[in-house]
Amino acid sequence: MRVPSSHFPKGQSRHGVLLLEACVSLVVLAGAAVLVAQFATWTLTERAQVDARLATSEAAANVLERAGALPWNELTPEWASAQRLPEHLAARWPNCRLTVRVEPEVKWPLVKRVAVEIRWTDAAPAKGKPFTLTAVFAARHAEEKK
Repeated sequence: MRVPSSHFPKGQSRHGVLLLEACVSLVVLAGAAVLVAQFATWTLTERAQVDARLATSEAAANVLERAGALPWNELTPEWASAQRLPEHLAARWPNCRLTVRVEPEVKWPLVKRVAVEIRWTDAAPAKGKPFTLTAVFAARHAEEKK
């Protein structure tokens, strides 16, 4: 932008005005670039955490669906200890651990509680927060109650 000479008092020079404006513009542009880079990094980190939580919730729900498909008598601690993470999750997150517990309900003798917990042994990718789903299953037939 050309500044008319009438804006400067007589005898003053306008040397360096354009250079100063260019430097200020570069500083503002660099600051904006840093903010955009930080936002992009934060977004990618959050996306990875959300993806991990979604995958773990689906895996836990699938274990509970398999538990619901079994006859009540077959819901045992042995069945629980045989449960594993799907291969694609185990390969993607080697530090991810699945724990399944089958316990009888204290107040109701014909009900079993199945708890599925998925946790990471390191802090990533879900900031070390375990994911837990719990369901209760009751005997459906008179033969199972015996």
